[in-house]
Amino acid sequence: MSNFKTNTYGFTLIETVVTLAVLLIGILAIVGIFPLALKINKSAEQTTIATNLAQAKIEEMFYLNYENIDLGTIEAKHRLSSDQANPFYYYQRQTVTEYVDGDLEYSVAETGIKKITVTVFWHSPLLSLEKNTSLMLLISKK
Repeated sequence: MSNFKTNTYGFTLIETVVTLAVLLIGILAIVGIFPLALKINKSAEQTTIATNLAQAKIEEMFYLNYENIDLGTIEAKHRLSSDQANPFYYYQRQTVTEYVDGDLEYSVAETGIKKITVTVFWHSPLLSLEKNTSLMLLISKK
């Protein structure tokens, strides 16, 4: 038997270094996620803005009479602002109207139902690609 007392209190240097290494790896992983999270957040914000811009046009069209809504491209794809300082400068909108039948399929003949499609386009910071969102409205003769 040995006369040495073993100290069971506290941590050894190796335990401390391993703990610090694990904490450091965890912190670096969390910090590495922040840029991606910011891009995802910006993409979601842009999608929300685009949807609201499409909704605004849909509401404008909703209050028109069936007879007052022309067929074809009502609004060609264009920037919503010519001022680069305006946040809507980076969005483009297109509005198209067509006849649809009872199955909501395109029709060349008058069916009594018009489908209005509003599409808003923008560039995504996440993928650096053009993205779009579309809203549709059906209007029938009264």
